[in-house]
Amino acid sequence: MSAEYNFYSEIYKDLTKKSCDTRTCELLNAVSKIFIEFHNQKEPPSSCVIALAANSGASFSSSAASALNCITDQHLLLDTISHFIEENYMRSACHILSQYKKVPGFGHPSIKGEDPRVNLLLSEFEDMHGPRTSFCLYLNAHLPVEMNIGCAISCLLLDASLPADSILYFPLVGRMFGWLKIFRDTNKKFKKVVPSNKLLSYD
Repeated sequence: MSAEYNFYSEIYKDLTKKSCDTRTCELLNAVSKIFIEFHNQKEPPSSCVIALAANSGASFSSSAASALNCITDQHLLLDTISHFIEENYMRSACHILSQYKKVPGFGHPSIKGEDPRVNLLLSEFEDMHGPRTSFCLYLNAHLPVEMNIGCAISCLLLDASLPADSILYFPLVGRMFGWLKIFRDTNKKFKKVVPSNKLLSYD
C-alpha cells in the first residue's frame, strides 16, 4: 500500500513533521496491536466499563466515552512514564536509582515477573533502540521489578522522535478496536438490562 494512504504515516508526520519510514510504521502498528486484546492478562477496568455500558443498552460511542474516563494517570501511566524518561534519560541512571524508591515504568499490579509483550516488542525492534531505550534497559537490569509494557512502548516511541505527550495515542487506537470487540460480544451473548423507564407504570 502506498505510504500516501498509510494511517500511521500520516499521524506520525503530523506529530513530528517528519516522514515515517517503514520500520517506524511497523512499530506504531505493533504498539496499537498489543492493546487490542489481553490474551494472558487480566482485562483492565475500561473493558468492564464497556461491557457494562453495552449491557445497559448504550451505543458504542457512549460506551467508548465511558471507557475513556477510565484512562487516568492512575491506570494507564504512559504520560507519566514518557515524561519521566524524557526528563531523565540524559542523567546518570545510578543517580535515578538512588533518588526514586519507585521508578515509573517498572513493576505491574497484576503481572509478576517478565511481561512477554515487553520482550517481544524490545526484541522485534532492537534496531530502533536509542538512548532512551538504553536508559530503560539499564534501569531494568538494576531494579528488583521488571520493565512494564508502558515503559517499553514509551522508550521506543520516544526514540522514534514522537513527543512525550502523544505516546498514549497509539495504544488507545488499538484499545478502541478491543472495546469494539467487547461491545459486539456483549450484545451477542447477553440480554440487555431493561431501562427503568420501561418498568414504570403510569396508570
